[in-house]
Amino acid sequence: MSQLDTISQEVPATGMEKFLEDNFRKLVWLFAFVVIAIIAYGFIRHQSTLKNNEAAEAFTSAKTVEDCDLVISRYAGTNAAANALLLKADLLWDQNKKTSAVDALKEFTSKYSSHPLFVHTLLGLGTKLDAMGDRKEARAIFERIVNEFASNEAAPLAQVRLGDLFWADGKQDEAKKAYEDLAVKFPDMAEFQSVSQDRLGWIAASLPTKEVDPPPAPKVEPKPGDVPAIPGMPKLNLTPGAGGIGATIAPPAMLTPTPAAATTPAAVTAPSPAVPAPTPAVPAPAPATAPTAPTTPAPAPPATTTPPATPAPATPAAAPAPTPPPAAPKP
Repeated sequence: MSQLDTISQEVPATGMEKFLEDNFRKLVWLFAFVVIAIIAYGFIRHQSTLKNNEAAEAFTSAKTVEDCDLVISRYAGTNAAANALLLKADLLWDQNKKTSAVDALKEFTSKYSSHPLFVHTLLGLGTKLDAMGDRKEARAIFERIVNEFASNEAAPLAQVRLGDLFWADGKQDEAKKAYEDLAVKFPDMAEFQSVSQDRLGWIAASLPTKEVDPPPAPKVEPKPGDVPAIPGMPKLNLTPGAGGIGATIAPPAMLTPTPAAATTPAAVTAPSPAVPAPTPAVPAPAPATAPTAPTTPAPAPPATTTPPATPAPATPAAAPAPTPPPAAPKP
């Protein structure tokens, strides 16, 4: 190897060493700065993860509007705060606080444009504005979705809603164009194309877009013999019944006594003929006869013990008729 080649190889090595000697301190500071930056980034990332997890737990436990406000104020800028805004809007709408619910959705669309549910929130905002009667602002939101987010799955539905708004306003030509444009702008959405075709058929049939009152019920003409019912008056039945019975009058319902207050005589139940009631023995008076010769009385038979009489039932027994005296013998 020639001496010139040896010199050419030593010169770069000498220059590198000189560069390191001159900039060693700067290189050390640069390396330290890079290490510190990496550590700081990892720390910030870790803290952000902890904050997001804490915010997610707070949002999961949120049940009321006040809970949502707490998550929104404490964890502003996080996905949990954005989700809390959506939940707050739903809760307010359910409580019939429609204006406050729309304000919450507007706040969401102004702060969280990168949220995965941003386009769907726009669609919901337009639908709620339409329900409140603000069709002009709702139409502007639907047009924004169709023009700016044509690749989103909510865009064909927004196109259908545009046609619905035109049709509700009586602008059938604009509504037909909106329905027809759906097949051009979204040729791959067959389900929405069938919806637009159905609406085009309804427009051709001139169906009403608003509910109408039903026709009044026919009046019931009174029949011959009917008498209008008057509270407190007896009901007259002028139609003869079976057997030729004429008109009858039924007492009014309000004057009919209740079973508890009715004073009807108690029903008398006849005694059963199978068990006649025993009658008390009454001695018959001795008949008046002519005096006869005394005779020796016959010995009385021995007394027999008779069982006690069974007490009579609690039904009154008729008193027996007196026996008439026998007729006096002829002389």
